[in-house]
Amino acid sequence: MTLDTIRMDGFWGSILAAESARGCGAVVHGPGGCRITLSGVAAQSVVRGFGIREGPFYFNEPRVPCTYLDEEDYINGADYKLSDLLSTMDEDVAFVVQSPGTSLIGDDLNGAAYRSGFRGRVIIQEENHMSEPFHVGYDATVSELVRGLCVPGHRGRSKVVVLGIPVSMDGWEDTVEELGGYISAMGLEAVFPGAGCSVDDIAGSGDAVVCVTVLPEFCTRTSEAYRRLGVPTVFAEAPVGFEGTAAWIGSLAAAVGADPEPALGILRRSSDRASSILKGALGGGLALRCATYSMDVDSTAALPLARWLYGYLAMFPAEIAVMPWWDDDFVDRFRGFLARFHSEGALVDALTPVRCDVVFAGGQAAALMRMDGVCSVDIAMPGPSTHQLRFVGRPFLGAKGALCMLDRMFELCERD
Repeated sequence: MTLDTIRMDGFWGSILAAESARGCGAVVHGPGGCRITLSGVAAQSVVRGFGIREGPFYFNEPRVPCTYLDEEDYINGADYKLSDLLSTMDEDVAFVVQSPGTSLIGDDLNGAAYRSGFRGRVIIQEENHMSEPFHVGYDATVSELVRGLCVPGHRGRSKVVVLGIPVSMDGWEDTVEELGGYISAMGLEAVFPGAGCSVDDIAGSGDAVVCVTVLPEFCTRTSEAYRRLGVPTVFAEAPVGFEGTAAWIGSLAAAVGADPEPALGILRRSSDRASSILKGALGGGLALRCATYSMDVDSTAALPLARWLYGYLAMFPAEIAVMPWWDDDFVDRFRGFLARFHSEGALVDALTPVRCDVVFAGGQAAALMRMDGVCSVDIAMPGPSTHQLRFVGRPFLGAKGALCMLDRMFELCERD
């Protein structure tokens, strides 16, 4: 028996990516069932001012309004409902995502937008990404925002576009703040499409000197959209752990000809703190050495995470679930890394799962495995979470993410 993990798909990715931009509102053209859960998830992932919205498109929930198609609409068409819905919006940009069934009707959505009273910009996603991986829909939406809003500008030397930080990731605001701080320390200005920046920020990002990736799978199409504007992309490995974050800083600094030392100095304060805590604990700091872990991480960050666990804590994999969308080259590199310490057999199609010390997986899956006694420590990675009212972020990227994971692992390790 293997673990069948629930994952958000590309339809969810499209909605949350549209909601990630300040001044942009996602709209669902389809039945109400496609909206109910997403409205709440959007409010949890991207915090905005709350206000009750009444009416047939909102039903007291202000986020992600929906046209609420019924059976007659699938026969007679329902573009008039979209016109009526758009007339209620006051955002700068409305991003319309169609449900799979609605996309087959052939409604004149561009005409509906023109006939509405909405005075902002309407972007209609023609392609539906349901049943595709979450990152595919997310990337597609951010790229469409860039193509729809961004214009080429005079190439400066100070603006950097940071791509590939999804708002579905717990602690994404902390990651934006941390990476933005490194970039600022190098005398550069950062823009974060898909991670909380405004539609005006996106529109004005065409004069950036370079794009740099965080989670590369989230920005394949977006980097191509910027390339067409004349902005190249540095595909850096995900900044996981202290050394991985230092390498990320170095890649960006080399690409723009900046001095990385001010940023590395900030990073060292975090890494030195972690080192001092571990050394000061004497034997307690050795509690996780040679511990085992399992991993079900729907991201290419899985490889740099495995490198950090081995290099920093001497932890060994019990099982690592291979995502079906990982390409052969990535899997071969992963297998090659694990082969250095005779653990290449840990790569599996899905977790069994076997007993291990730590599990890295989506919040719900990780929590269930700890409750079932499969592991002693559960580390929530991007994915459906049991924690909804998130007052404090729990990132896994950058130095903050490393400290957060260390804190969680040693806290539960001490309890056992």
